[in-house]
Amino acid sequence: MKVLEAARLAPSAMNRQPYVFVVTSDREIIQKISLACNQKWDSPTIVAICSFPDKAWVRDDGEEYWKVDAAVAMTNLSLQACAEGLGTCWIAAFKEDEIKKTLGIKKGRVIAMTPLGYPAEEKSSVTNRKSIDELVQYKNL
Repeated sequence: MKVLEAARLAPSAMNRQPYVFVVTSDREIIQKISLACNQKWDSPTIVAICSFPDKAWVRDDGEEYWKVDAAVAMTNLSLQACAEGLGTCWIAAFKEDEIKKTLGIKKGRVIAMTPLGYPAEEKSSVTNRKSIDELVQYKNL
């Protein structure tokens, strides 16, 4: 619940929160999701975030924020999961129609998913990242 609460508290544009989290621990459903992702997970839980473009804020220039809002919420979920000692993996490569059918999602778009559970083995969370100098630009007037 702490992980889902962290996701619930994520900021969203104009606080619209245009998404829902679909959580399953059903082994048969997890197996079907794995196939739709060309992956194999031994995870006890899968969390998917489903966003609703028609409920999201749109900037004056037409830029839609439904994907951004979902990404921020999923990031909060992942960070809290890590703090709780749980493993996650951001999944974006999947057959959306199959995921929607498997989870019974009739409206909205599935933006991302993550397996969620305690890791079977310790793995380093350190991955290759760009240096801070490559990612940060300071501008002065």
